[in-house]
Amino acid sequence: MASRTIVVHLSRSVRRRLVVLSRKTRQAVVWRRCQILLKADRGQPVAQVAAAVGCDPSTVYRTLHAFETEGEGLLRPKSSPGRPPKVTAKAAQELNQALAKAPRAMGRNFSNWSAGKLAHYLGLPVNATTIWRQLRRLGWRWRRPVRRVASPDPRYGPKKGYVRRLRQAARRGRIHLYYADEMDLALLPTISGCWMRIGQQRQVDTPGQNQSQYVFGAVNAITGELIWVVWERKNNVGFRELLKAVRAAHAGDALKVVIVLDNYRIHKAKAVGELVRKFKPHLRLHFLPTYSPQLNPIERLWRHCRRNVTDNTFFRSMSRLLTAIQSFLAELAGSPETVQRIVA
Repeated sequence: MASRTIVVHLSRSVRRRLVVLSRKTRQAVVWRRCQILLKADRGQPVAQVAAAVGCDPSTVYRTLHAFETEGEGLLRPKSSPGRPPKVTAKAAQELNQALAKAPRAMGRNFSNWSAGKLAHYLGLPVNATTIWRQLRRLGWRWRRPVRRVASPDPRYGPKKGYVRRLRQAARRGRIHLYYADEMDLALLPTISGCWMRIGQQRQVDTPGQNQSQYVFGAVNAITGELIWVVWERKNNVGFRELLKAVRAAHAGDALKVVIVLDNYRIHKAKAVGELVRKFKPHLRLHFLPTYSPQLNPIERLWRHCRRNVTDNTFFRSMSRLLTAIQSFLAELAGSPETVQRIVA
């Protein structure tokens, strides 16, 4: 049966747009529709148009009829809705609400959710991987939590508030505020995550007999000035040397030096008290609430030192370890801005 001829009358402006669009488009569907309309405008039979474009005559008929009703809107291909999601919006909301609560608070006999347990709890007939992807879309991530130390100090609130007021006074230039603490140095390396080739586990040497020394340090809360003393023992003698070094850094300065530190017994030794009274009124110690390391920013500086010096590295002698830590601390002390960023 001979094919019919359907003539489409295009205005000059429409034809020009179709020619330009057929040259620029990267979508095969749009190009094919433009060519069908342009050839039909010349009066070519449907079969000839289909052969020239490389499609079935029924496609030509559908395109021409659609152009009569939709016009140039036909050239904007409609996106396919695709396969319906396995997890509906309602199920995603239930998933978000369930994960926000601990399993035992919801009557379950386990303490941590897994993707499989969530799917089973909500009655979702999907794979655990699908739940995992949905949780990422909802803003959940698999991370290792950190321990939170709760201070039993009954005066935790007032002491914390007083430290805040000390920082405000230091910002206004009324006092010099330092945070002080000790860092243990040992030949036994500290271990942390590092890059390794797949299938290979890095091994770190350990000493036959461990040795230890200690760094007594203080950091200025406002300027980032770093003062430290390396000592063989973790005793009040080393701590007193640190106090003398801090006091010497502000010799002749009328401003009071306040040092914030924890309640370790060497900080409250009788000899320390005598030294503080000797330096009075230019030196004062303020003790943090018990079990509150998060209130002492110098702890972050010690973590930074371990990460960059002692983690995953075996120093074969204590002298090499001390040389490395002294060099790193000296480099930090030469850049107070870096120290401020670490302890802030």
